Amino acid sequence: MNGVGQHIESLIKNGGYSQSDIAREIGVPRQSLSYIIAGRRELSIPLALKLESFFNLREGELLKKQAEDNVRNHKRKLKKELVKRLSEANAFWSYASVSAEDVTDEELIEKVFIHLDLADIAKLFELYQREYIRKIWKDRMIIQGDYLFNLNVMIALYYFNIKQPEKYLKRIERKHFKKLLNHA
Repeated sequence: MNGVGQHIESLIKNGGYSQSDIAREIGVPRQSLSYIIAGRRELSIPLALKLESFFNLREGELLKKQAEDNVRNHKRKLKKELVKRLSEANAFWSYASVSAEDVTDEELIEKVFIHLDLADIAKLFELYQREYIRKIWKDRMIIQGDYLFNLNVMIALYYFNIKQPEKYLKRIERKHFKKLLNHA
């Protein structure tokens, strides 16, 4: 069951109705309503409007919930695909086994940049906001210095449109070392 299906089911139960009652009132087959509640079918605009009218909901509320479910499911699927590709690339060599739930967002971003190709990197920008990706890149990858320098130059130019990336990378690296020295 998805979020919109759960919401419709709770509206039905809280109103003291059955699925058959609602289906009859709004003029749709009970099985169609049942499939939507179970998450086996998408909610159509006409049915959403009928349900919203019946339950006195704001126009578009159910479709918004459905869209949120779709986005959440799409992101979950993307993350699973990326973790699978990373596993195939042996990026998790030190793990006994790994699933998408085991991998933090920060770790996923770093490993995708290091181990996967441009098409996979593009998927990061569907999963996360650009500024978040940039922050993780800056906090976890730039500080590695020469080891990832050429990759970081490419990332700076291609993904973040940073002019003079070599100077930028060295400046970030110096700031990091100063911060480490001040904490020591």
